Amino acid sequence: MGIHDKKNETSPELQWLCRAVLENFSPDFLGAAIDARFYPYMGLTHTIRRRGSVWVVRISDHCRHAPRPVLEAVVLILACKVMRKRIPKRVHRVYNAWRRESVIEDAVNTRRTEKGRKRFAAHEGRWHPLPEIFRDVNLRFFNGQIEIHKIGWSVRRSLRRLGHYDPAHNTITLSPVLDSPKVPRFVVDFIVYHEMLHALFESTAGDHGFRRYHHTAFRRTEKAHPDYEAVKKFLETFCPGPL
Repeated sequence: MGIHDKKNETSPELQWLCRAVLENFSPDFLGAAIDARFYPYMGLTHTIRRRGSVWVVRISDHCRHAPRPVLEAVVLILACKVMRKRIPKRVHRVYNAWRRESVIEDAVNTRRTEKGRKRFAAHEGRWHPLPEIFRDVNLRFFNGQIEIHKIGWSVRRSLRRLGHYDPAHNTITLSPVLDSPKVPRFVVDFIVYHEMLHALFESTAGDHGFRRYHHTAFRRTEKAHPDYEAVKKFLETFCPGPL
């Protein structure tokens, strides 16, 4: 079955597939309205949200020509996440095998390079100078060996995404909500450290790695940071959510 639609337009075939997978996964989806579309995300981003009585599913349009088993795997992964259930290993295998194909990685990287121009605030930091923090963290934890093109504050304020490493541009951006006298320096240091770990594991993932995911080795290294617990405690009140 081919699943093709125009940019961000509803696809009857995708709607049908999402409904079939979701209803088979859990009775919570039975009879629910589903709005499923391919969306022109920069990378392989997929989301599911409930808006009133409607489940809104957005799947990266990089998947537009993906085989049906891959699309089913994407929807199952979304369902497991929203229902807080463990994702079956076979589902991960199907999706990871597809996303690691060279043609898919090339397409994602090309779009990020061509359209994903990073926008940074004009200042280095009113309270926390990021270039200086990067140099300090790099020397303290990485022996000065992490190289990035640029680090700066995003132009968008976000409490949901405090930092982001972009492998296509080799940049790190932090949410400007952190550039505040109310945020301790050690917290900003840790967020920079976290994003530098993404740069480290991205460059060493290899063909069989799990890129840009918080896998076991990533979490182990992250928790080894001496301020991990203090940062976690601060963020629990500053921006509630998992660290």
